[in-house]
Amino acid sequence: MQPVTIVLPAAPLRTWVSGYWFVRDDTGAHASHPVHTSPLPFAVLSVNFGIPNRSDDGAPVPRASLLGVQARVRRWDPSAQTFFVMAMLTLPGLARLFPHAGASAGALLELGAVLGDRDAGALADSLASADSIACALDRWLLARADAIDPPHRHAELAHAHSLLRDGHGVDAAARAVGVDRRQLGRWFERHLGVAPRTVIELERLHASLVATQRRCGDARQGFADQAHQIRSWQRRLRTTPGAYARGGGSVLARTVVGQDALAPAFYL
Repeated sequence: MQPVTIVLPAAPLRTWVSGYWFVRDDTGAHASHPVHTSPLPFAVLSVNFGIPNRSDDGAPVPRASLLGVQARVRRWDPSAQTFFVMAMLTLPGLARLFPHAGASAGALLELGAVLGDRDAGALADSLASADSIACALDRWLLARADAIDPPHRHAELAHAHSLLRDGHGVDAAARAVGVDRRQLGRWFERHLGVAPRTVIELERLHASLVATQRRCGDARQGFADQAHQIRSWQRRLRTTPGAYARGGGSVLARTVVGQDALAPAFYL
């Protein structure tokens, strides 16, 4: 069995959720090997079914959690019986499905702190008893989208994010949606927990890491020069592109690339 299996969500969710990642290690083969995850312009909704892993602060991962936008490498210590699912949320998906969740940035929140303990527990229970966890997640996320109103001017926030991801500056993105950069910054801080400038940096770094892991594309795209790329990698990934490429990435990173060439570069 592969340690990571990726399943696509239902079609109506695909602008908000890039995929469901099932991570499983029943035999404990990876229990003695720390796992590192990258800074990421995504958020992660997780539900645990096995023995929880531990995060880099030593605390066990909650049964249901929301990992917001991350600007640094994180370490996770696998348990002897790992089994959990992660819904990889795009930034527009985070803002749409969990509005006003800026406090999740750089943090791992118990889902009960976001939804309330009753609703978070109901989600975890429903997935644990479902014949198909992916279908149950589809139903829950679609029902949540129907039950809550989108945040104010969500379409404009999503458009601004797409411009930033494609290499446009903060001023250009703000003008395109009819606000000034301070208002755009307030939207991003409220719903994503990070400034637009940080989104640009994370998107550019993520694209560089993706190109390096897949060994295709231009890993320097968006950077002023190679020195700029190396400084960005050293600052947020604690390595250089050359050193990472020579190391080849972890088993988990290679597994993800091997089965889904469009998946985010979550594992290092």
